[in-house]
Amino acid sequence: MSLIKREPGPAQSITSHANSLRSTGPRSERGKAVSSRNLLKPRPFSEVVARSMEALGERPADFEQTHQALAAAMEPRDGWEAAWVQDIAILRWRLEHLQRAEAGVLASQRRRLQGQRRRAASPPTGAAALENNNLLGVWGFTGIPDSAMKFQQVIAVLTQLLNTVKVELFEDDDSMYFKLLYGKAIGPHGATLKAHYDSVAKKCKQEGDSEAAADARRSLDAELSKEIADWEQLQALYVAEHLEADPLQEDAELLLPNQELDEIIRYETHLEDQIERKLRQFYARRREPVLRGAETLPAASEEPETSELACQAPSVGA
Repeated sequence: MSLIKREPGPAQSITSHANSLRSTGPRSERGKAVSSRNLLKPRPFSEVVARSMEALGERPADFEQTHQALAAAMEPRDGWEAAWVQDIAILRWRLEHLQRAEAGVLASQRRRLQGQRRRAASPPTGAAALENNNLLGVWGFTGIPDSAMKFQQVIAVLTQLLNTVKVELFEDDDSMYFKLLYGKAIGPHGATLKAHYDSVAKKCKQEGDSEAAADARRSLDAELSKEIADWEQLQALYVAEHLEADPLQEDAELLLPNQELDEIIRYETHLEDQIERKLRQFYARRREPVLRGAETLPAASEEPETSELACQAPSVGA
């Protein structure tokens, strides 16, 4: 092979020039607009994140259905417009994710409230139970923190005392009931009730069915009944506050903004702004004069060539 650089002959120059004209693509504005339709072919989003969708229990076909519905409505005319349509479909898909997240946050908060009610209705456990046992010896059931168990026990002990008075079965060990109610550090109210009980028990044992003993029993019966009614009222208030499901209260606790919901709502607003921006870009491009004139043109593959120069070199003797 010769290493000498040779200048191209006239026929080669003409052929090269003709080929270069054919390879530069469309030259007119209309031709450029048509050929630009094939510049971009976006890869289907569902193919890119198929594994992630499956991990979230989603089906790529559902996204493609949303994508195709948008494409049918917006009728993209080229690759760039198709890319905008896919971007909008992706943003819509993410917006649905956030709506699911918002529902999940509300469901989680509802379960938390229900769990709180169940815990309030259950006896204390763990450290709380140990603390209650320590307090119980000193202050009795009336002195431990409020719980469903506390009100049940207080009312049960008071009812037992009331039944004892009604049937006049006073015993020497009845003082244990007051220890259960008020503990060792009995307060003034507990001390007054115990003194009244001891006085009636003594009178009944000494006087039997006398009128004075009957009056004393009725007086103690009324005092114990009032004590039970007061604790039942406190129990009802506790149940209404901690155990009953109030729809209005639940709505306030669930729907009022908190940090998690606030972040979701801000992100939803951001995505909606992005969708609006993409739509403006899409339709702004639709209004470009060149593309409006190109709407009725055939596909790029059918565009007539701008130059009909021959690619074959003419013969030397021509």
